[in-house]
Parts: sequence; structure tokens; C-alpha cells
Amino acid sequence: MPLVLQTAPASEPVTTAEAKSHLRVTTSDDDTYISTLVTVARNHAETITRRALINQTWDYFLNRFPCGDKIVIPLPRLSSVTSVKYTDKDNVQSTLASNKYIVDINSEPGQVVLAYGESWPSFTPRPVNAVEIRFVAGYGSSAANVPAGIRQAMLLLVGHWYENRELISELNLKEIPETVNALLWPYRVMGFV
Repeated sequence: MPLVLQTAPASEPVTTAEAKSHLRVTTSDDDTYISTLVTVARNHAETITRRALINQTWDYFLNRFPCGDKIVIPLPRLSSVTSVKYTDKDNVQSTLASNKYIVDINSEPGQVVLAYGESWPSFTPRPVNAVEIRFVAGYGSSAANVPAGIRQAMLLLVGHWYENRELISELNLKEIPETVNALLWPYRVMGFV
């Protein structure tokens, strides 16, 4: 059940200027490096929390429709579902009409649920990735929508990596600060699907 990123976030939850202020850097010499650290910190926060921070578009593939009446979307926070498509054994793709399902963005994780009296299409699926759900996930389109705890954890990571640029050795062990984990933990999505 692969997830494939289609459209990356248009911005980061923390700007380069915010990171520079946190680092007390006043020159522009390291702007590119700091910007890269912000992106890596977002990736780390998304991995630890198992959620999208700034709106991004993904494709979620299933080999077939489920036996039940819902499909759980494995990347919170679900913002919207663009389409539900399915491909038969002859590689003919069809789109499920949006009135056949309800998009539940209030549950976490979000889900696609069959409308009352509806059923999933009956078809002979191709062997893999026969069902494709395109969706948007994230807290919103701007950094202001991302919880402050996640943003603060990202700033701490950027600061840690900015100060510790070399490879970590056993003699010079500098792990990611525990404060980062403490800040991210409340936002972590536990096992599902």
C-alpha cells in the first residue's frame, strides 16, 4: 500500500528568517544551508509524528477495495480527497463518482466512507495498485496552521544540526535533544490501518 508524493508543500512550517533568528545568525552566508536544515527538520518531524505538516498532495494505492465500507487514509491530517480511481485487469481506469463516498476529515486519521446504500465498484482489478486515492494532507497552507510545539521542535533541530555539523562518533556523542522528542510526542499518530 504505497504512498507517493505528487505535490510537495509550497512552504515550510519555519521560515529561514525564523531559523536565523533562533540561531542568532545575522549574515546571509549560511542562508542556503539553514534553509536545507529547515527542510530536513520538517522531514524529521513528519517522520516522527507520521503526519503531513503543510498541505501536500499524495496518491495512496491499494490492490483492491476493502471488504468493509471505509478506507483509512494513512497520512493525517486529511484535508480533502481529490479523486478515487480504480483500474481493471485490462488497464482501463475509471473514476468513482464523488457522490458514492463521504470524505471524513474530522476523524484522525481521515477516511473515505461509502455513502449510505452504496458499495465499492465490482471489477476485476489489475494485480497491483488497482485503487488510487489522490488526497491533500496537512494542517493548512501556511506555517501559522502548524502547532507551535512542532515548529519549536523544528527550530531546536535546526539549532542542533547547525552547531553539530560533523559526523557523530562514539567519543563525541551528540544525539538529537530529548526536548525535540518531548515536543513532537503529543502529535505522533499511533499505529493504524
